[in-house]
Amino acid sequence: MKIIDVRTKEEFDEEHLIDAVNLDVSEIANGKLPDLPKDAPILLYCASGGRSAFAKQALERAGFTNITNGGGLEGLKSQGFKV
Repeated sequence: MKIIDVRTKEEFDEEHLIDAVNLDVSEIANGKLPDLPKDAPILLYCASGGRSAFAKQALERAGFTNITNGGGLEGLKSQGFKV
């Protein structure tokens, strides 16, 4: 599973999940897409879940089919994801 942090670079640099890559939601909104197969499993997260929900919709419109909105960073940490 590819983990994508859709927060800003500054937020990402402060703290992020291990193995996450940063793709700011504004970049996704402007047409930048992950370099992954359209059916690759993707977990999106942000600070609270709003930006990742928007990113999920944008990626689905672009043809990605296996996306999970993980919600916020703190919630994922409480589920055992490591930073």
